[in-house]
Amino acid sequence: MSAQGLTVRVGVGLSPFERDDVGAPWFWRRIETLEEVGYDSIWMSETATRPGVAPLPVLAAIAARTEKLKLGTSVLVAPPRAPVMLAKELATVDILSGGRLLPAFGLGLDAPAEVNALGLVKGERVGRLEEAIEIVKALWQGEPVTYAGKYSQLDAITLTPKPVRSKLELWLGGSSPTALRRTGRLADGWLASFVTPEQFAEQSAAIRAAAAEAERSIDEDHYGTVIFGARTQADADSLSELITFVGRAVAPEDVVAVGEDALDVLLRRFREVGATKFVLIPVADDPDAFLRDIKRPVIDPFESER
Repeated sequence: MSAQGLTVRVGVGLSPFERDDVGAPWFWRRIETLEEVGYDSIWMSETATRPGVAPLPVLAAIAARTEKLKLGTSVLVAPPRAPVMLAKELATVDILSGGRLLPAFGLGLDAPAEVNALGLVKGERVGRLEEAIEIVKALWQGEPVTYAGKYSQLDAITLTPKPVRSKLELWLGGSSPTALRRTGRLADGWLASFVTPEQFAEQSAAIRAAAAEAERSIDEDHYGTVIFGARTQADADSLSELITFVGRAVAPEDVVAVGEDALDVLLRRFREVGATKFVLIPVADDPDAFLRDIKRPVIDPFESER
């Protein structure tokens, strides 16, 4: 895609330190803020053992309360799910939202407690993820699918209900060399997390190379990353435990921006190395006010540039 055809968009993710009472007044105020102020999307991450919601039922509820807000998973842990049921769940949310679903898959946390809680054999996670990607994308096309894999066997299965969109654009997360090659071979986009702009440039280049080797390409419009925006340094410091837990070699200033000016700088650092889609996780005493305050002076001008 040419530079003229690129669309730069900033969505919002829920902080991993949010309260667990999703559906309470604070949660719907957040959704109303995003819809009213004009943010592109809301993103939900998934884990079995860490704090956080189950994305798909929450996104279905949000679909019923909004008209414009796109609905993203960052990322949905695909391996423990039966691919046909997963496709059906995704199609249902796509229908309820009028085609606003933005699914991104991943393996989930690489931690023994997480793998055990999901009932997975660690050596099977990758194979199950790759089969799920192939099956979900095939079913989404609307024709009967016959598939003989290691973990799934389908005999002329048709996806119902029928999704609003005829083509599913399925993104992947992950930054290991294997994950990057997988993205190049199978995915329609890449959503990075806990990477520096320099790492983003190197890893997106690896994805392009893997895609070319597989005789395919990924739209230049489909490279994104997760970043954090903090109101104060104290807010930013609260993320140190999370950054340590993830175990990535990143300095806080490469993934966390403190204040409007720093946020503008961080967004542009990633944009300079090819990112066009962003999931911004607000970290502040009043996240709704923070999101309102930065929309016009920071987000709107950034999205309007190419």
